[in-house]
Amino acid sequence: MKKWLLFAPVALVLFSCGGGEEEVVADEPLNLESFEDRLGYVLGSLNAQSILRSGPRMSELDKDLVAEGFSMNLNEKDCSECEDVMLDFMGPYYQDFDTTHLEAGSKCVGRQSAFAFYKDMVRMGGVDKMNMEMVKAGFKLGMNQNDTLIDEAERREMVGNFIMDLNVIAGQNMLDQAKTISGAQVFDNGVVMEVLEEGNGGMPGPTDDVEVEYILTNAFGDTVQSSYDMKKATGNMDPVALSLNGGVIPGWSFIVPKMKKGGKYRVYIPWDLAYGEQQGKESLCFFIELVNYGPQGSLFTPQMPMGQPQ
Repeated sequence: MKKWLLFAPVALVLFSCGGGEEEVVADEPLNLESFEDRLGYVLGSLNAQSILRSGPRMSELDKDLVAEGFSMNLNEKDCSECEDVMLDFMGPYYQDFDTTHLEAGSKCVGRQSAFAFYKDMVRMGGVDKMNMEMVKAGFKLGMNQNDTLIDEAERREMVGNFIMDLNVIAGQNMLDQAKTISGAQVFDNGVVMEVLEEGNGGMPGPTDDVEVEYILTNAFGDTVQSSYDMKKATGNMDPVALSLNGGVIPGWSFIVPKMKKGGKYRVYIPWDLAYGEQQGKESLCFFIELVNYGPQGSLFTPQMPMGQPQ
């Protein structure tokens, strides 16, 4: 199913929504007094932009009806009847644009976007950090490309800080919960390791190469990357080869040498030992199977830049 995405790291699932209609925010000057007002306005505007940029014909939507639908369903109401509407409107692969269903389809685009956004904000703990009425107002102005109250630089900083704050809170909650797992090893730097299946081989050194299988999830439980999925996509059945000497995040350099060959582990890594502030201060969880290890250069061959001799 097509997804109207606002935050790339976050999986949003579209549901259609029913229930009584609410009046869309009136066309009058907005008074963005608080941070919650300004954040809501910006996030609503960004949701509108994500819709308009999601396909070449999205500009043909009835924008007032999209905004009306969005205002109706910025909540947790289940509204699955929109699935059939969207199937008629855009087809099974979202490549059609049947104008005979333009009115109902436009409203359902807004309803689905609002519901998905609200549900994700509930999951991430962000609902109480914004004024929902300003989310609606920002969305309506954004759909009409008239959202000029906050400049682009402030938007980027505001949303970046907002996501970072949510990531830090979720990451700390994940790490705190991991520390309560029976038998988990908790290290002074905040890394937590759970042994799922003890290996019977040796342990790699801090600069060794390793071959692993892994699944990466974020603090909200979303699967971000999986070596098993990559195998299906590429047809390459070999495990992933990596260098512990500068080829992995600091948390891996620290924890993988504490694993035994053949073992399976679940590891929780604080954001400062993952990808840091550059990636939004996300603490991460990895399932890791240590398949093999060897001296530096024995398993991992760095890729040479194009045009340079091998």
